[in-house]
Amino acid sequence: MITSQEYLETVKNMRNRTTRLDREGDYWTQEEREKLTRLFDSGAGLTDIAIQLQRTEPAVYQQAEKLDLYRRQANPVRHKDSSRANDCLCDRCRLDTASCPRSTACMKEREGIESV
Repeated sequence: MITSQEYLETVKNMRNRTTRLDREGDYWTQEEREKLTRLFDSGAGLTDIAIQLQRTEPAVYQQAEKLDLYRRQANPVRHKDSSRANDCLCDRCRLDTASCPRSTACMKEREGIESV
């Protein structure tokens, strides 16, 4: 077990790239992936995992993404609704398109800009 001072020094050196970690740049083994999954599921932070696995934080994050540990495939990020892409964006149209006196003008201006 390392002291808090040693831990902070290790993190500082890792982030400043003043020391090379033992497994930095090497291919991930199946055992490392399993350990990453166990640590991640137990609630360990990326920095703690990086130190334990002797990897950089970005490498740990990238491998966690690759293994879908954040469960993004089950909960995909919502995308903007592209069906409203041509709607007027003036303040009045955002509230009520039907009552905006500039709705047609706004659309024509928008079309003119897009065709240039």
